[in-house]
Amino acid sequence: MGLVKKLGVGVAVVACLLPLLISQLIGGWVTKYTSSVDYLATIKQSQAGKTIIVTGANNGVGYESALELARNGAHVVMGCRSETKGQAAAAEITAEIASTSGAGDVEYMQLDLASFASIEGFAASFTATNNNLDVLMLNAGIMKSPGVLFVGQEFNYGFALTEDGFESHIGINHVGHFHLLQLLTATLKASAPSRVIIVSSAAENGAPPGGVVYESWRPTSQPADYEDGAAYGQSKLSNLLTAKEAAVRFKGSGVTAYSLHPGVIATNLAADMTAHMAERPESKMAKVVGAMFLGFFNTALFNRADGALNQLYLATADVADLENGAFYHPIGKVVAPEHVNGVDADLQKELWVQTEAMIASVKSK
Repeated sequence: MGLVKKLGVGVAVVACLLPLLISQLIGGWVTKYTSSVDYLATIKQSQAGKTIIVTGANNGVGYESALELARNGAHVVMGCRSETKGQAAAAEITAEIASTSGAGDVEYMQLDLASFASIEGFAASFTATNNNLDVLMLNAGIMKSPGVLFVGQEFNYGFALTEDGFESHIGINHVGHFHLLQLLTATLKASAPSRVIIVSSAAENGAPPGGVVYESWRPTSQPADYEDGAAYGQSKLSNLLTAKEAAVRFKGSGVTAYSLHPGVIATNLAADMTAHMAERPESKMAKVVGAMFLGFFNTALFNRADGALNQLYLATADVADLENGAFYHPIGKVVAPEHVNGVDADLQKELWVQTEAMIASVKSK
């Protein structure tokens, strides 16, 4: 075989194998076939009689989670910020499952995680229904950039504040969900056995050294050292630590808690980042190499429906088959957090206390 032919074969082999390797490493579609759990059999089990809240359920994996849970019998409350989008998504799911035997139903309720007033209104409205709460799936979130570890570049275009003055990543992804969890804890305990599922991310490893920087949570203006990826990573590490601490605090109550990396998914979550990456100055060769890698990377991703499989597994699996407080990678795989502080029991306790204190401080004004 000539040298040119050998090189051609080598390139072809790399082109075939590289996307598979990337997919396995980042938690993409390959993990559907390498998972050791029978997740599909679990997800297809009837959820009849269960009431499940899914935040951010009008699009992405939140929508797919709501759809699948309702298809299998659950009453799903879709907590969404936009009434127009939330109502439209609920109508789409209702139409999709209309002919499904044993299907449940969906209900839209307004929920803006950037607003304590909205969170409290949602919790009060749900509690007033006197429904059980079998699963609280804290899925919603924002991401301006997953961080330099994942895209090789820092961004700081995404700084914003919530209605209550929190930096938006920590405010929406962690503080808003934490506040909702606390407001619904009594209902979860009264509904036991019940569970809390918090969508974290492999980007937890991009949190700052030390894990959590409380001074960055409520700035009056954009800090000089602000970086979107670090802010996002801090919020995702906080999600993970919250689930671990919830498992400790709820022990014996019948309420269990889990966090997860859903995988890397082809959604519009990173649309802003993609636009900003296109603006960066670089050489022609760098652009060619970047385009080639992006092509490989895109073939490794989950589609939207499969990107919901990990959280659906945690929502539907027998609790005896799950590890309370654990962090799960796709699909159904318990892993240790990458960030060194992801297993810090003192930090998870401190985070809980500090978050409570910050919420109380805002509420007292």
